[in-house]
Amino acid sequence: MLRAVARCCGHWPPSAAAADGMLWQTELRPHAAGEFSMAAAQANLAMEDQAQVLASPSDTLVGVYDGHGGADASCFLRSRLFPHVQRFAMEQGGMSTEVIRRAFSETEEEFHKQVRQEWKKRPRMAAVGSCCLLGAISGDTLYVANLGDSRAVLGRRVVGGGVAVAERLSSEHNAASEEVRRELAALNPDDAQIVVHTRGAWRVKGIIQVTRSIGDFYLKKPEYSLDPLFRQVGPPIALKRPALSAEPSIQVRKLNPNDLFLIFASDGLWEHLSDDAAVQIVFKNPRTGIANRLVKAALKEATRKREVRYRDLRTIERGVRRHFHDDISVVVVYLDRHRERRHTRVIDSSSNCTSAPVDIYSSNTQSYKS
Repeated sequence: MLRAVARCCGHWPPSAAAADGMLWQTELRPHAAGEFSMAAAQANLAMEDQAQVLASPSDTLVGVYDGHGGADASCFLRSRLFPHVQRFAMEQGGMSTEVIRRAFSETEEEFHKQVRQEWKKRPRMAAVGSCCLLGAISGDTLYVANLGDSRAVLGRRVVGGGVAVAERLSSEHNAASEEVRRELAALNPDDAQIVVHTRGAWRVKGIIQVTRSIGDFYLKKPEYSLDPLFRQVGPPIALKRPALSAEPSIQVRKLNPNDLFLIFASDGLWEHLSDDAAVQIVFKNPRTGIANRLVKAALKEATRKREVRYRDLRTIERGVRRHFHDDISVVVVYLDRHRERRHTRVIDSSSNCTSAPVDIYSSNTQSYKS
Protein backbone atom coordinates (compact mmCIF):
# COMPACT_ATOMS: atom_id res chain seq x y z
CA MET A 1 0.00 0.00 0.00
CA LEU A 2 2.82 2.42 0.89
CA ARG A 3 4.42 1.82 -2.50
CA ALA A 4 1.12 2.49 -4.29
CA VAL A 5 0.75 5.81 -2.46
CA ALA A 6 4.38 6.72 -3.15
CA ARG A 7 3.94 5.82 -6.82
CA CYS A 8 0.95 8.15 -7.16
CA CYS A 9 3.05 10.96 -5.67
CA GLY A 10 5.92 10.16 -8.03
CA HIS A 11 8.38 9.04 -5.32
CA TRP A 12 8.76 5.32 -6.18
CA PRO A 13 11.00 3.83 -7.39
CA PRO A 14 13.93 6.20 -6.83
CA SER A 15 14.76 7.94 -10.08
CA ALA A 16 17.63 6.72 -12.21
CA ALA A 17 17.89 10.26 -13.57
CA ALA A 18 18.50 11.70 -10.13
CA ALA A 19 22.29 11.88 -10.59
CA ASP A 20 21.68 15.42 -11.85
CA GLY A 21 19.58 16.25 -8.78
CA MET A 22 17.19 18.29 -10.93
CA LEU A 23 15.95 15.43 -13.15
CA TRP A 24 13.24 12.85 -12.53
CA GLN A 25 11.80 10.00 -14.56
CA THR A 26 9.64 6.97 -14.01
CA GLU A 27 9.73 3.56 -15.61
CA LEU A 28 7.51 2.64 -18.58
CA ARG A 29 3.98 1.96 -17.34
CA PRO A 30 0.76 0.59 -18.86
CA HIS A 31 -2.44 2.45 -19.65
CA ALA A 32 -5.64 1.25 -21.30
CA ALA A 33 -4.38 1.81 -24.87
CA GLY A 34 -0.66 1.07 -24.50
CA GLU A 35 2.24 2.37 -22.41
CA PHE A 36 3.46 5.74 -21.18
CA SER A 37 6.71 7.35 -20.06
CA MET A 38 7.19 10.44 -17.86
CA ALA A 39 10.12 12.70 -17.04
CA ALA A 40 10.74 16.21 -15.72
CA ALA A 41 13.51 18.72 -15.04
CA GLN A 42 13.52 21.48 -12.44
CA ALA A 43 14.99 24.93 -13.09
CA ASN A 44 13.10 27.22 -10.69
CA LEU A 45 13.91 27.55 -7.01
CA ALA A 46 10.57 25.79 -6.40
CA MET A 47 9.24 23.50 -9.14
CA GLU A 48 6.33 25.23 -10.86
CA ASP A 49 5.53 22.46 -13.39
CA GLN A 50 3.32 19.53 -12.40
CA ALA A 51 2.43 16.45 -14.46
CA GLN A 52 0.32 13.35 -13.90
CA VAL A 53 -1.27 10.36 -15.64
CA LEU A 54 -4.33 8.46 -14.46
CA ALA A 55 -4.79 5.03 -16.07
CA SER A 56 -8.08 3.17 -15.67
CA PRO A 57 -9.50 0.17 -17.57
CA SER A 58 -11.51 2.44 -19.87
CA ASP A 59 -9.89 5.89 -19.94
CA THR A 60 -6.48 7.51 -19.72
CA LEU A 61 -6.06 11.07 -18.42
CA VAL A 62 -2.86 13.10 -18.92
CA GLY A 63 -2.27 16.45 -17.23
CA VAL A 64 0.60 18.92 -17.66
CA TYR A 65 0.34 22.09 -15.58
CA ASP A 66 2.91 24.85 -16.09
CA GLY A 67 2.62 27.27 -13.18
CA HIS A 68 3.82 30.87 -12.96
CA GLY A 69 4.17 33.24 -10.03
CA GLY A 70 4.61 30.18 -7.81
CA ALA A 71 3.46 26.57 -7.68
CA ASP A 72 0.10 27.12 -5.94
CA ALA A 73 -2.08 26.97 -9.07
CA SER A 74 -0.29 24.05 -10.73
CA CYS A 75 -0.38 22.05 -7.48
CA PHE A 76 -4.08 22.85 -7.12
CA LEU A 77 -4.69 21.53 -10.65
CA ARG A 78 -2.78 18.37 -9.79
CA SER A 79 -5.12 17.69 -6.88
CA ARG A 80 -8.47 18.80 -8.32
CA LEU A 81 -8.73 18.62 -12.13
CA PHE A 82 -8.80 14.83 -12.57
CA PRO A 83 -11.45 14.29 -9.84
CA HIS A 84 -13.71 16.84 -11.54
CA VAL A 85 -13.24 15.21 -14.95
CA GLN A 86 -14.07 11.81 -13.48
CA ARG A 87 -17.11 13.09 -11.58
CA PHE A 88 -18.65 14.90 -14.55
CA ALA A 89 -17.91 11.98 -16.89
CA MET A 90 -19.72 9.65 -14.51
CA GLU A 91 -22.69 12.03 -14.23
CA GLN A 92 -22.98 12.41 -18.01
CA GLY A 93 -22.31 8.79 -18.93
CA GLY A 94 -18.88 9.23 -20.50
CA MET A 95 -16.23 11.64 -21.70
CA SER A 96 -17.22 14.65 -23.79
CA THR A 97 -16.19 18.23 -24.52
CA GLU A 98 -18.92 19.38 -22.10
CA VAL A 99 -17.43 17.21 -19.34
CA ILE A 100 -14.03 18.82 -19.91
CA ARG A 101 -15.40 22.37 -20.02
CA ARG A 102 -17.28 21.84 -16.78
CA ALA A 103 -14.18 20.36 -15.12
CA PHE A 104 -12.05 23.36 -16.13
CA SER A 105 -14.74 25.80 -14.98
CA GLU A 106 -15.21 24.06 -11.64
CA THR A 107 -11.45 23.93 -11.04
CA GLU A 108 -11.11 27.64 -11.81
CA GLU A 109 -13.95 28.50 -9.43
CA GLU A 110 -12.57 26.31 -6.66
CA PHE A 111 -9.14 27.87 -7.00
CA HIS A 112 -10.73 31.32 -6.86
CA LYS A 113 -12.39 30.40 -3.57
CA GLN A 114 -8.99 29.40 -2.19
CA VAL A 115 -7.42 32.66 -3.39
CA ARG A 116 -10.23 34.69 -1.79
CA GLN A 117 -9.66 32.91 1.51
CA GLU A 118 -5.88 33.32 1.53
CA TRP A 119 -5.02 36.48 -0.34
CA LYS A 120 -5.44 38.92 2.57
CA LYS A 121 -2.54 37.14 4.28
CA ARG A 122 -0.76 36.21 1.05
CA PRO A 123 -1.47 38.97 -1.51
CA ARG A 124 0.71 37.29 -4.13
CA MET A 125 -1.97 34.55 -4.44
CA ALA A 126 -3.90 36.96 -6.68
CA ALA A 127 -1.01 36.83 -9.17
CA VAL A 128 -0.48 33.04 -9.17
CA GLY A 129 -1.65 31.08 -12.21
CA SER A 130 -1.01 28.05 -14.38
CA CYS A 131 -1.26 26.86 -17.94
CA CYS A 132 -3.27 23.65 -18.17
CA LEU A 133 -2.97 20.89 -20.79
CA LEU A 134 -5.33 17.92 -20.50
CA GLY A 135 -5.42 14.81 -22.64
CA ALA A 136 -8.22 12.24 -22.33
CA ILE A 137 -8.29 8.95 -24.25
CA SER A 138 -11.69 7.27 -24.07
CA GLY A 139 -12.03 4.24 -26.31
CA ASP A 140 -10.81 5.35 -29.73
CA THR A 141 -11.48 9.04 -29.09
CA LEU A 142 -8.84 11.53 -28.02
CA TYR A 143 -9.68 14.85 -26.37
CA VAL A 144 -7.03 17.55 -25.98
CA ALA A 145 -7.91 20.65 -23.95
CA ASN A 146 -5.55 23.54 -23.35
CA LEU A 147 -5.09 26.86 -21.58
CA GLY A 148 -1.80 28.63 -22.25
CA ASP A 149 1.23 27.43 -24.18
CA SER A 150 1.88 23.83 -23.20
CA ARG A 151 1.56 21.56 -26.22
CA ALA A 152 0.32 18.15 -27.37
CA VAL A 153 1.84 16.62 -30.50
CA LEU A 154 0.88 13.40 -32.29
CA GLY A 155 3.42 11.13 -33.93
CA ARG A 156 1.71 9.58 -36.96
CA ARG A 157 3.02 6.96 -39.38
CA VAL A 158 2.90 7.89 -43.05
CA VAL A 159 0.75 5.34 -44.88
CA GLY A 160 2.92 2.85 -46.74
CA GLY A 161 6.20 3.97 -45.23
CA GLY A 162 8.44 3.67 -42.19
CA VAL A 163 8.32 7.40 -41.53
CA ALA A 164 6.61 9.35 -38.76
CA VAL A 165 5.32 12.90 -39.08
CA ALA A 166 4.31 15.39 -36.38
CA GLU A 167 0.81 16.79 -36.03
CA ARG A 168 0.12 19.47 -33.43
CA LEU A 169 -3.12 18.83 -31.55
CA SER A 170 -3.35 21.78 -29.17
CA SER A 171 -4.12 25.45 -29.69
CA GLU A 172 -1.66 27.74 -27.89
CA HIS A 173 -2.71 30.93 -26.15
CA ASN A 174 0.32 33.19 -26.15
CA ALA A 175 0.57 36.85 -27.11
CA ALA A 176 3.54 36.00 -29.33
CA SER A 177 0.96 34.78 -31.88
CA GLU A 178 -0.38 37.50 -34.17
CA GLU A 179 -3.70 35.68 -34.36
CA VAL A 180 -3.99 35.69 -30.58
CA ARG A 181 -3.16 39.41 -30.45
CA ARG A 182 -5.86 40.13 -33.01
CA GLU A 183 -8.34 38.11 -30.96
CA LEU A 184 -7.50 40.11 -27.82
CA ALA A 185 -7.76 43.41 -29.69
CA ALA A 186 -11.20 42.43 -31.03
CA LEU A 187 -12.38 41.53 -27.53
CA ASN A 188 -10.99 44.78 -26.10
CA PRO A 189 -11.54 47.48 -28.74
CA ASP A 190 -11.50 50.24 -26.11
CA ASP A 191 -8.19 49.15 -24.50
CA ALA A 192 -5.10 50.14 -26.47
CA GLN A 193 -2.92 48.60 -23.74
CA ILE A 194 -4.45 45.13 -23.79
CA VAL A 195 -1.28 43.80 -25.48
CA VAL A 196 2.02 45.65 -25.17
CA HIS A 197 5.47 44.77 -26.52
CA THR A 198 7.86 45.10 -23.60
CA ARG A 199 10.94 43.30 -22.25
CA GLY A 200 11.44 41.61 -25.61
CA ALA A 201 7.99 40.03 -25.94
CA TRP A 202 4.28 40.74 -26.48
CA ARG A 203 2.51 40.68 -23.11
CA VAL A 204 -1.08 41.07 -21.91
CA LYS A 205 -1.27 44.44 -20.12
CA GLY A 206 2.52 44.50 -20.46
CA ILE A 207 2.81 41.72 -17.85
CA ILE A 208 2.17 38.14 -18.97
CA GLN A 209 2.62 36.28 -22.26
CA VAL A 210 -0.06 33.60 -21.90
CA THR A 211 -3.62 34.75 -22.61
CA ARG A 212 -5.58 31.92 -20.99
CA SER A 213 -4.91 30.26 -17.65
CA ILE A 214 -6.21 28.94 -14.37
CA GLY A 215 -5.83 31.63 -11.71
CA ASP A 216 -4.14 35.00 -12.41
CA PHE A 217 -7.19 36.66 -10.87
CA TYR A 218 -5.49 40.06 -10.70
CA LEU A 219 -5.92 40.11 -14.50
CA LYS A 220 -9.47 38.78 -14.39
CA LYS A 221 -11.13 40.61 -11.48
CA PRO A 222 -10.39 44.30 -10.76
CA GLU A 223 -11.04 44.03 -7.03
CA TYR A 224 -7.63 42.41 -6.54
CA SER A 225 -5.25 44.78 -8.32
CA LEU A 226 -7.15 47.87 -7.09
CA ASP A 227 -6.98 46.79 -3.45
CA PRO A 228 -4.19 48.58 -1.52
CA LEU A 229 -2.93 45.15 -0.42
CA PHE A 230 -1.93 44.42 -4.00
CA ARG A 231 0.74 47.15 -3.84
CA GLN A 232 2.93 44.47 -2.22
CA VAL A 233 2.74 42.58 -5.53
CA GLY A 234 2.56 45.27 -8.19
CA PRO A 235 0.91 48.49 -9.37
CA PRO A 236 -2.87 48.73 -9.89
CA ILE A 237 -4.17 47.48 -13.23
CA ALA A 238 -7.09 49.14 -14.95
CA LEU A 239 -9.51 46.44 -16.15
CA LYS A 240 -12.76 47.06 -18.00
CA ARG A 241 -13.23 43.31 -18.40
CA PRO A 242 -11.14 40.18 -17.73
CA ALA A 243 -7.84 40.39 -19.62
CA LEU A 244 -7.32 36.62 -19.42
CA SER A 245 -9.71 33.71 -19.96
CA ALA A 246 -10.10 30.25 -18.43
CA GLU A 247 -12.08 28.89 -21.41
CA PRO A 248 -10.10 25.96 -22.86
CA SER A 249 -9.57 25.20 -26.52
CA ILE A 250 -10.67 21.58 -27.06
CA GLN A 251 -9.74 19.33 -29.98
CA VAL A 252 -11.49 15.98 -30.54
CA ARG A 253 -10.03 13.28 -32.76
CA LYS A 254 -10.72 9.65 -33.60
CA LEU A 255 -7.55 7.61 -33.22
CA ASN A 256 -6.56 5.29 -36.06
CA PRO A 257 -3.91 2.57 -36.57
CA ASN A 258 -1.39 5.04 -38.01
CA ASP A 259 -1.44 7.14 -34.82
CA LEU A 260 1.66 5.91 -32.97
CA PHE A 261 2.18 8.10 -29.90
CA LEU A 262 1.40 11.41 -28.21
CA ILE A 263 3.80 13.87 -26.61
CA PHE A 264 2.38 16.15 -23.91
CA ALA A 265 4.84 18.73 -22.59
CA SER A 266 5.18 22.15 -21.00
CA ASP A 267 6.71 24.95 -23.04
CA GLY A 268 10.06 24.29 -21.36
CA LEU A 269 10.50 21.46 -23.87
CA TRP A 270 9.11 23.25 -26.92
CA GLU A 271 11.36 26.29 -26.39
CA HIS A 272 14.23 24.06 -27.48
CA LEU A 273 12.74 21.26 -29.61
CA SER A 274 10.48 21.54 -32.66
CA ASP A 275 7.43 19.30 -32.99
CA ASP A 276 9.19 17.26 -35.68
CA ALA A 277 12.45 16.93 -33.72
CA ALA A 278 10.57 15.57 -30.70
CA VAL A 279 8.55 13.13 -32.82
CA GLN A 280 11.69 11.81 -34.54
CA ILE A 281 13.41 11.22 -31.19
CA VAL A 282 10.45 9.17 -29.96
CA PHE A 283 10.01 7.31 -33.27
CA LYS A 284 13.67 6.31 -33.65
CA ASN A 285 14.54 5.29 -30.09
CA PRO A 286 13.55 2.53 -27.63
CA ARG A 287 10.57 3.17 -25.41
CA THR A 288 12.33 2.76 -22.09
CA GLY A 289 13.31 6.19 -20.77
CA ILE A 290 11.95 7.95 -23.85
CA ALA A 291 10.47 10.94 -21.96
CA ASN A 292 13.79 11.46 -20.20
CA ARG A 293 15.53 11.31 -23.57
CA LEU A 294 13.34 14.21 -24.74
CA VAL A 295 14.12 16.21 -21.59
CA LYS A 296 17.86 15.69 -22.05
CA ALA A 297 17.66 16.62 -25.74
CA ALA A 298 16.04 19.92 -24.74
CA LEU A 299 18.66 20.53 -22.03
CA LYS A 300 21.49 19.87 -24.46
CA GLU A 301 20.01 22.34 -26.92
CA ALA A 302 19.54 24.91 -24.13
CA THR A 303 23.19 24.63 -23.08
CA ARG A 304 24.34 24.77 -26.70
CA LYS A 305 22.53 28.09 -27.12
CA ARG A 306 24.25 29.46 -24.02
CA GLU A 307 27.64 27.98 -25.00
CA VAL A 308 27.83 25.90 -21.85
CA ARG A 309 28.81 22.23 -21.69
CA TYR A 310 25.84 19.99 -20.89
CA ARG A 311 27.74 18.11 -18.19
CA ASP A 312 28.32 21.41 -16.39
CA LEU A 313 24.60 22.11 -16.15
CA ARG A 314 24.22 19.75 -13.21
CA THR A 315 26.54 21.96 -11.15
CA ILE A 316 24.24 24.98 -11.56
CA GLU A 317 21.87 25.52 -8.65
CA ARG A 318 18.09 25.68 -8.97
CA GLY A 319 16.91 29.22 -9.45
CA VAL A 320 20.12 30.18 -11.24
CA ARG A 321 19.42 27.32 -13.63
CA ARG A 322 16.30 29.18 -14.78
CA HIS A 323 18.62 31.43 -16.82
CA PHE A 324 19.40 28.39 -18.99
CA HIS A 325 16.03 26.64 -19.23
CA ASP A 326 12.54 26.55 -17.76
CA ASP A 327 10.99 23.73 -15.75
CA ILE A 328 10.24 20.88 -18.18
CA SER A 329 7.54 18.21 -17.91
CA VAL A 330 7.06 15.50 -20.56
CA VAL A 331 4.62 12.62 -20.94
CA VAL A 332 4.90 10.25 -23.91
CA VAL A 333 1.83 8.08 -24.47
CA TYR A 334 2.11 5.13 -26.86
CA LEU A 335 -1.06 4.13 -28.73
CA ASP A 336 -1.07 0.34 -29.08
CA ARG A 337 -4.81 -0.31 -29.09
CA HIS A 338 -4.78 -1.38 -32.73
CA ARG A 339 -2.04 -3.95 -32.02
CA GLU A 340 -2.28 -7.02 -29.82
CA ARG A 341 -2.70 -5.68 -26.31
CA ARG A 342 0.35 -6.56 -24.26
CA HIS A 343 -0.79 -5.24 -20.90
CA THR A 344 -3.82 -6.30 -18.88
CA ARG A 345 -2.82 -5.12 -15.41
CA VAL A 346 -4.58 -1.73 -15.46
CA ILE A 347 -7.34 -2.66 -13.04
CA ASP A 348 -7.93 -0.15 -10.30
CA SER A 349 -7.61 3.54 -11.19
CA SER A 350 -6.89 4.43 -7.59
CA SER A 351 -3.59 2.51 -7.74
CA ASN A 352 -2.60 3.75 -11.20
CA CYS A 353 -2.16 7.46 -10.72
CA THR A 354 1.40 8.51 -11.55
CA SER A 355 2.58 12.03 -10.73
CA ALA A 356 5.92 13.73 -10.98
CA PRO A 357 7.28 14.96 -7.63
CA VAL A 358 5.88 18.27 -6.41
CA ASP A 359 9.50 19.42 -6.16
CA ILE A 360 12.22 17.35 -7.84
CA TYR A 361 15.12 18.81 -5.86
CA SER A 362 13.45 18.09 -2.52
CA SER A 363 12.39 14.60 -3.63
CA ASN A 364 15.86 13.65 -4.84
CA THR A 365 17.48 15.11 -1.71
CA GLN A 366 15.25 12.91 0.43
CA SER A 367 16.11 9.88 -1.75
CA TYR A 368 19.84 10.51 -1.27
CA LYS A 369 19.45 10.81 2.52
CA SER A 370 17.46 7.58 2.73
